[in-house]
Amino acid sequence: MKQSRFRSLLAALGGAVLAVSLISPAASASPASPATVGDLGGMLLREFCQANGFADVTRRSDVWFCVGNHKIDTAVPLTAACRWQFSDLVAAGFTVTNNGGRCWANPSAYSDVSGIAVNQYCNSLGYSDATVGDNVASWRCAGHGASVPIDFHAACRWQNPVWVGKGFILVPYFNNYGDRFGIRCLALLR
Repeated sequence: MKQSRFRSLLAALGGAVLAVSLISPAASASPASPATVGDLGGMLLREFCQANGFADVTRRSDVWFCVGNHKIDTAVPLTAACRWQFSDLVAAGFTVTNNGGRCWANPSAYSDVSGIAVNQYCNSLGYSDATVGDNVASWRCAGHGASVPIDFHAACRWQNPVWVGKGFILVPYFNNYGDRFGIRCLALLR
């Protein structure tokens, strides 16, 4: 992204770039790797396979396969997995592809804008808490006898209404599947 356009954008937003921690600093194992222009981060291959009727995903040599619930294991089409994961970007006209096992897009403007206040997001939906297991897909809003997966695309929009109001698409970024405490929000413009 051109520096002058970025400075203009920050001025239009009043210079406000949120720096909200996903969790308390003491609980963070290590800082997330920063995103670079066009990099959308790691992939949700297990969830892609499950959405397509398979039980799980496994890696054999350098190829990922959707496995279980079918007679034949199927190689994961990585670009299709990226397009599924970032279907909101595809719907907005972005080209979303796989690049070396990471998802990429073609924005004209791109900024790492914030972490996500997960508990506050869950509270805004009427849940009392947020829970997490050992990967990014394990986050849940919980409370009142219910536990539902967190839609981090929606959480990023909720966390960054000023960027949404300026026409940006907000998406989650994580460096890898195990980076459960390093999920950030990216703002992309076509």
